[in-house]
Amino acid sequence: MNKTTASEVHLFDLDIAPALRDFMGSNLCDLNDCVDWVCYTFDIDATDFIIDRVADEFEAFYGE
Repeated sequence: MNKTTASEVHLFDLDIAPALRDFMGSNLCDLNDCVDWVCYTFDIDATDFIIDRVADEFEAFYGE
């Protein structure tokens, strides 16, 4: 099992989440597109943590 570090949480909250919200605001996308975009843009793997956090941002943004 992978453990999430404080630096991963910090990176997501300060760098990835705002950029993801900009991406979602500029594009009509689904959750898979968002996960792919985050992984490609930030050169990271789609870990459970990343998928969960992107899903949380997606649901908050689109109100689902």
